[in-house]
Amino acid sequence: MLALLLVGLSSRAAVAQRPFQLQGNVTFDWLKGDRLTYSFDLEPKALIVVPPDSPDWRNLDLTPSAEYAAKNWLDLTGEFVAGCTKQTDDETSVELTPRVGVRFHFLSRGLPTIIHKDPVTGRERPPKRRLVVRDWARLEWRNFFYSGDTPNSSKWRFGNRLEFVFPLNRANIAMDGTRYLQADWQWMVPLGDPKERFANRQRIRAGLGYRRNFHWRFAVLYMWTKSRDTTGEPFRITDSALNLRVEHFF
Repeated sequence: MLALLLVGLSSRAAVAQRPFQLQGNVTFDWLKGDRLTYSFDLEPKALIVVPPDSPDWRNLDLTPSAEYAAKNWLDLTGEFVAGCTKQTDDETSVELTPRVGVRFHFLSRGLPTIIHKDPVTGRERPPKRRLVVRDWARLEWRNFFYSGDTPNSSKWRFGNRLEFVFPLNRANIAMDGTRYLQADWQWMVPLGDPKERFANRQRIRAGLGYRRNFHWRFAVLYMWTKSRDTTGEPFRITDSALNLRVEHFF
């Protein structure tokens, strides 16, 4: 027992030395008709466990976006990320990144669908099946501007996110009071081989969500991230994070 306790304590100490982030997402959505949705996302991030040889780090991203449901299996998306990152005590960076993408709904969904007589909730597009499987492919043009001696940069990057959602206590995630499992796997690949910190990354995210009603949804997700600076080196685990999410629909 003493040996097991010592192993457990040493494992905890090793994990504590890894970077650990706390992230938040507060998202506001406006449904315009049966097909168009506007969103605005506030995403603060901070490094709350800082290894001895690593600088402190914090970030805030603001992301307005639009999504158009072109088919019952296809969305067209557009975003613009404006972010500010405190890289070190001496350097701050600003990111301006437009993105375009497509999202595929593999198990399809209703479009349009009237669930209730309420004209607001009637604009929802619920999935046709219990399990939700989606894939979101994006192309982004990343522009960074630095306060220190680091030269400004502009890079193209491709990303893909495979998403799974499964309701636990309801037949469909579009029902009020639904508790659900949520998981996704995302990878980002720069087009080229930029000398940029963590330009090439993979991320796994999993956790629990709760839909209180049409207007309010909440989720708590744990994230594991692997990344590398260039395509010629192996991936390595860089950090993990707790992601707290709140979403409000108007």
